[in-house]
Amino acid sequence: MIPGNSELLRQLMDNMTDNIFFKDLKSRFIMINKACARWNGFDNPQDAVGKSDCDLFTEEFVQAAHDDEVHIYETGEPLECKEEHAEWEDGHMKWVSTTKIPLRDADGRVAGCIGIGRDITDLKKKEAELEAATDELRRTNDRLRQANEQISEDLQMAARLQQTFLPQNYPVFLSPENKPLIDFHYYYEADSEIGGDYCAVHKLDDHRAGLLICDAMGHGVRAALITGIIRALADNLARDPRSAGDFLTSLNHQLHPMLQSKDAFLFVTACCLIIDVRTSELTGALAGHPAPFLLQPRQEKAALLPVEEAAIGPALAITDDFQYETFSIQLNPGDQILMYTDGICEAADESGEEFGTILLQQILLENSSLPLKELFPRMIKAAQNHTHHKKLGDDVCLLGFSLGGPA
Repeated sequence: MIPGNSELLRQLMDNMTDNIFFKDLKSRFIMINKACARWNGFDNPQDAVGKSDCDLFTEEFVQAAHDDEVHIYETGEPLECKEEHAEWEDGHMKWVSTTKIPLRDADGRVAGCIGIGRDITDLKKKEAELEAATDELRRTNDRLRQANEQISEDLQMAARLQQTFLPQNYPVFLSPENKPLIDFHYYYEADSEIGGDYCAVHKLDDHRAGLLICDAMGHGVRAALITGIIRALADNLARDPRSAGDFLTSLNHQLHPMLQSKDAFLFVTACCLIIDVRTSELTGALAGHPAPFLLQPRQEKAALLPVEEAAIGPALAITDDFQYETFSIQLNPGDQILMYTDGICEAADESGEEFGTILLQQILLENSSLPLKELFPRMIKAAQNHTHHKKLGDDVCLLGFSLGGPA
């Protein structure tokens, strides 16, 4: 037999985990279920009959709940899913999501209210924890953003300082007729804010200039610091004119203890050239660095300097006591020398094919009649066209001269 309505209601209320209560127009409990009794500290649901919120909760909570119920009594409008922070007189607190609807008599008049409350204390705790975690994440992100901004500012400052390491002006050598005997030019672009390529032009005496180009291992801050060290050492060594081989030997001897340690293996490739503007003799030395190009516009030729492989020494700082050899080549008026770091040749397209020295040589042949200040941008543009990117993926440094002044 199916139970009657009253028994069905009792079974429903007793098995619901939500708090269910009925109140009269004076907001006194008429009936509550077992869950509501437990929630309010009653041993038996009947113990709550005739009592009100005033007997259980703090004044602030009682007033807010009473105002809501009066509004229901007067308007017949329900209250849906209101989150309430319930605080009992004994001090313990919980969160509850409450829905209240009018309780009507047989004639349809409002006779009280029916309420259903769901304990959401755990949910609110998780929300609070999530909010706290979100706030901490926001603070962490703010700190990271500020740190990144500071790092960016520092790198920009370092980039400006590194630019001062590069040639700000060039040595001037004039003929008896007051015409320039040689014209220097360089191009430099770091792959990021700062880089590991370096070049310099020093006036050694009244008829000789020394050119140095270097490529420090790696990228970024570490490589940039190495270029700062090289600049200081090279400036000091240039005050005591010597052969190109002796220059690299001394530079290597001083760099080795600075760059080699148990925790790091660092090295620098370098090319040092010395040009005598009186005799057009070019001497040089290589430390693991690509040989320069010799451009002869009058003969429409462009080729790597014919340096014997035995004359190419290891990169700087790999071994302490290496003696670098000096090679010698006789140049002619109008000849141009191009020194470069491997960033331009190793620029690769999406398939991994590098720009390479062969394609570079072709570009030099096609543009050999241009002065260096126009030739260098053509070279960079050709490499960019090869990679389809403005950035070539590595630092790029170009340094050279035209014998006999600007072409």
